[in-house]
Amino acid sequence: MSKIVVTGGLGYIGSVLAGQLAAGGHEVVVVDNELVRERPPSTAETQYVQGDVREPDDWEQVLRGAAGVVHLAAIVGDPACALDHDLTWDTNYLGTIRVAEACARAGVRRLVFASTCSNYGVSRGEIADVFSPLSPQSVYAESKVRAEHYLLSRRGGRLLPGILRFATVYGLSPRMRFDLAVNIMTAKAVLDRRITVHGGTQWRPFLHVSDAATAAAVALAAAPARAAEIYNCGSDAENYPLAEVGRVIQREVGDVELDILDGATDSRDYRVGFARTERLLGHRPSRRLVDGVRELRDALRAGEFRDFADKRYSDFLILRDLLATVTRLAS
Repeated sequence: MSKIVVTGGLGYIGSVLAGQLAAGGHEVVVVDNELVRERPPSTAETQYVQGDVREPDDWEQVLRGAAGVVHLAAIVGDPACALDHDLTWDTNYLGTIRVAEACARAGVRRLVFASTCSNYGVSRGEIADVFSPLSPQSVYAESKVRAEHYLLSRRGGRLLPGILRFATVYGLSPRMRFDLAVNIMTAKAVLDRRITVHGGTQWRPFLHVSDAATAAAVALAAAPARAAEIYNCGSDAENYPLAEVGRVIQREVGDVELDILDGATDSRDYRVGFARTERLLGHRPSRRLVDGVRELRDALRAGEFRDFADKRYSDFLILRDLLATVTRLAS
């Protein structure tokens, strides 16, 4: 049994990953600022530590003896990151530097960093691979690109940083989110009987949250020669135009009106290739978009998440209200 530290382990991917690692016999330490979810009681398998990645001095003692770190903690998504650019850079970029430095001080060589396929921005009809030019369209993607550059500069030393560019995630998680495309569209289809897609021709790759967590675990266990690399995480078959995502949801839910409106509100448009990850890491997602839609549909029909618009399911709304509270207290 090895000790694994997961930053942001109370979050959407992190809560799934922590459970997978614990079930696999690892000792798991979750470090989280508890902004999106209160920590549950620690167990024999999983310890929960309150901590901010911007201030590792407060928690880095938990790194001693760790076999690896999965760094998921971040402000995630374009809308949330746009609320406060300085906070985004402090968390996503400087926070990553501080985590890497803390790993080096503690002698932890394995660091898996959660990045995003959003870094590709616009692939102009080409299939983007890890060697393709990056075209970040938001401060979120820009912060991830810069964090990647820093970690790549650390290769060859005492740190083995693996970078995972996740496709757009979806599916059920202990820390549920409905500010993600597939999740919110499915919720609206089931409960509002209506889906709206703006544009619809924009391509995106998609990845089930459980497969995203599994990819992180696989990257942790990679041979040293393949550890400090960039990997796209997803499936070639799971690139879809957004209009097709709407049609899949409409078909699986049934009796749903699908409105496809002219004019995209999001400039991102990218298709991504994932064969290299399957070849080098041996990771291949086990779920398809339709599987995630069905599990979401069934959970919603069973009465879960009737309040899907509540702020606790949205990183943007949680951060917006926190910043508003801070502003009021400072005035």
